[in-house]
Amino acid sequence: MPQHASNWIRAQDMVRSRTWRQGYESFRLGEPPKFDGHKSKCLSYEYGRLTAALLSSEGERLLQVPTTRPLYDTYVPYLAEALLRATQEQPAHAKHAIRRIRP
Repeated sequence: MPQHASNWIRAQDMVRSRTWRQGYESFRLGEPPKFDGHKSKCLSYEYGRLTAALLSSEGERLLQVPTTRPLYDTYVPYLAEALLRATQEQPAHAKHAIRRIRP
């Protein structure tokens, strides 16, 4: 999943990515961030952690998502909407990277 400035990615596709799910699960399990193992997909991993952090801060129950199998289709709309909320509530200096996610 490329993350270059010229590419758009849908939120549904982002939450289906293995790297995003690994970041989400990492936060849910209370693990420290592990960015070095993700090379060019660090942004996807961080968005997974950011989404889990937002849901946690809102008092939502964090769903257990599979990291090695495909994401359940019933989870996709909920997690994609949470990802969009998480990225839209970022400080102004982070908006340049966030504009590339489409609903």
